[in-house]
Amino acid sequence: MNKSQLFTLNKEYTGQRTFSARENGYTFDILSDEWSLGYKNTLYLEWMNELSVDNATFLDLRLSIAHSTSYYAFSSVNGHVSTLKTIINHLDINEFNAWWLTLDSYKKNVRKALFFFQRSDEYHSSTLTPLYDSIKEVNLGGWNHIKGILDIKKGAYSEIEHDNLLEALRIETLQALNGEILTHKTFTRFRNVIASQLMVAIVRRPVQLVKIKWCDVLRVGQEFQSHKEPDRDWHPITQHLFSDVEQLHLRTFKGKDGEFRFNAESRSHRLEPDFSRVLLCYYQAYENLLSNQLHKSNINLCGDEMTELMRRLPLLPEQSLFSSGYQSKPEIFMAISDTSKAYHMTSNNLSSGITYLFKAKLNAQSDRLLNKPLVLSNNRWRHTQLTQAIWQGFSPAQVASITGVTIEAILPYIDLKAQERVKIDQAYADNHIIKRFDTASVQELQKDKAFYVKSQFDEEVGYKLTPENCSSCKSKGGAPMGCYPCDNFRPIETANHQQYLNKAQRKLEINSQSAHPSTVKRLKKIIIYIKATIALCEERKTLKLGGKK
Repeated sequence: MNKSQLFTLNKEYTGQRTFSARENGYTFDILSDEWSLGYKNTLYLEWMNELSVDNATFLDLRLSIAHSTSYYAFSSVNGHVSTLKTIINHLDINEFNAWWLTLDSYKKNVRKALFFFQRSDEYHSSTLTPLYDSIKEVNLGGWNHIKGILDIKKGAYSEIEHDNLLEALRIETLQALNGEILTHKTFTRFRNVIASQLMVAIVRRPVQLVKIKWCDVLRVGQEFQSHKEPDRDWHPITQHLFSDVEQLHLRTFKGKDGEFRFNAESRSHRLEPDFSRVLLCYYQAYENLLSNQLHKSNINLCGDEMTELMRRLPLLPEQSLFSSGYQSKPEIFMAISDTSKAYHMTSNNLSSGITYLFKAKLNAQSDRLLNKPLVLSNNRWRHTQLTQAIWQGFSPAQVASITGVTIEAILPYIDLKAQERVKIDQAYADNHIIKRFDTASVQELQKDKAFYVKSQFDEEVGYKLTPENCSSCKSKGGAPMGCYPCDNFRPIETANHQQYLNKAQRKLEINSQSAHPSTVKRLKKIIIYIKATIALCEERKTLKLGGKK
């Protein structure tokens, strides 16, 4: 398409030019090269102007894309358009079939994209339909749900990966609380910690987390109210209205209906007391930083005004919130409301922030993929929580409620067999203990009594690498027995570790029949690590005796 053709088409086209996106309030001109499909969601199509096709084909392709935008989320449309850019190089049916034979795993992407653009009942592409018809019956192999759930890269985390992620996040949270939040950079890191903690706590997708405003966070006992707009359902059917400890509960909205904060989930989420306190500290840091930024612009809000502004703001804001050049109070309150998307992150940006936090700042390790950073992933965390719930005997309805899905959606997890469960690798435990002996000097640690880990009889059992990391630990089993699986613990070679093995085995025997499965699981892990520690201590003693001879 040259400029002359485009000009002529723009002038002579008499068909429908204006289309509506899935998100309310967004429309676009089909002949424009930039389609606004939502808040900060723009589909760029200037690349189509370079195609060597006639006007009819050009319009056919644009109409195929335009009709899909009315029904599907921007991320889906954008992804399939990206695949379409490749398909368009092979529009001749014979050329397409020849190219198809050269493809491997990309065949699935191609067929999904072609199918996607056939789904509208209102329009069927005369260009793409023959391509889809030629390959729609090809057997590409079905998705093995069980294999996917247990995939070591994309499936459920192993027990060690699960514990290492939570430990890394616990330590990072502790450091964030102890630090000063004075800059955009330190706040952003704290925000990513909170986002990670939220994902862990309520098992919801990033697309749902980014919709949360501070008005969706209340103390248990306070009831969520609907907004003044009558067509918005903001009432969770079930809310937490009593607690004997200070707790917060959280309202979330459904993520796949294409609306922004439209349908509240049927239940509010009660947050644990510890996380509730962390969230309140985050709120204070958020409010202080924003107040200071507004003060620099000579805008000073009274207490009630600041409370109202915070109520309307996103829980997980974009950095631009703290650099926007507002001129007056009315301007701020006009831009930010209960239903505005102002300063809400996109789900992709939130996921990228969490990934960066774990890859660049934390040091969580996998027992299955060595020398690769372990990252908290929404899909993998959901796989993990659902598989654990199934293995612990939860009913299908209880399992489905964990992630807010239907019972049909969790059927693949119910099909998992016991022998396919992710278990601790004994060899990994042995290697883990070896590394602990070799990565720190006991002589150095012994210089400071704060590093000691002692038994109830004041016997030195081991040392802490970083004592402050233990301050918020709530290990089931208690110190020092519960310390053995922890990366922060370094056992002393000459200590009596057998007594704790005996103690752990007695507790396991007592708890095996009546205790919660997670308690039994934790005790089994402790036993494996104590056994590995004892075996290595004996081996090192033998080597030293041999050396003396």
